Amino acid sequence: MTEQELRSRIQDIPDPCSCATGVPLGIGEMGLIQSLTCVDGKVTVRLHITSPMCMMAAYFMREIEQRLQAVEGVASVHVEFDHDLKWTPQDIHPDARERLAAKRITMLGGRLLPREDARKSAS
Repeated sequence: MTEQELRSRIQDIPDPCSCATGVPLGIGEMGLIQSLTCVDGKVTVRLHITSPMCMMAAYFMREIEQRLQAVEGVASVHVEFDHDLKWTPQDIHPDARERLAAKRITMLGGRLLPREDARKSAS
């Protein structure tokens, strides 16, 4: 199995924060997979995190390990996190950024406010 094939196994692991926005994105679309290497069946995945407060590290680790350990020829899986916070929203795949922008809403006191373009067309 190639590194690209292994990467394809984890690309669609959902990012819970994007799911909460109503635009579910996989960790691949989010640009969270920094690198994936496989040497003699030992796989190392290095992930970006989006915030020092990210509480999803254990979830990502578990999902990656479960998906990759099920692959024939994979002896071990090690997940590392980039705590230097090098990830930026620009790392999100351009198509995914467009979907997020189209869905973006503004909240005020728990109430949805109309988007700016919707207010203009109503005038």
